[in-house]
Amino acid sequence: MPRGSKKLGDWEVSLIKAMLADGNFDKQTILAYFSRPDRSLNIARVTEIHRNETGETVVSASREELELFLRGWPHIDHATGKSLFNDELLIKAREAMISAIQCFNSI
Repeated sequence: MPRGSKKLGDWEVSLIKAMLADGNFDKQTILAYFSRPDRSLNIARVTEIHRNETGETVVSASREELELFLRGWPHIDHATGKSLFNDELLIKAREAMISAIQCFNSI
């Protein structure tokens, strides 16, 4: 998903489902985890996920995935959902691959 996209990614929907199922997060708190300066979300998105109106085919994140997200937040790459620290080499490899493909295609 490109930066600045207003649409929630499947990885985000999965985490929101896990937060709702956990019971320790109210909708306003969940919203705070997924809003950022370039994307302001409405609480209706969380309500739609809670009612299974949005992301009905997306499976809820596991407890371990939710804990990993919470430990890494706010240092998450919004395009991939990866930790900017723990997955730094993976993110750099992905960027290098994209750059190589773009260079090849421009020839």
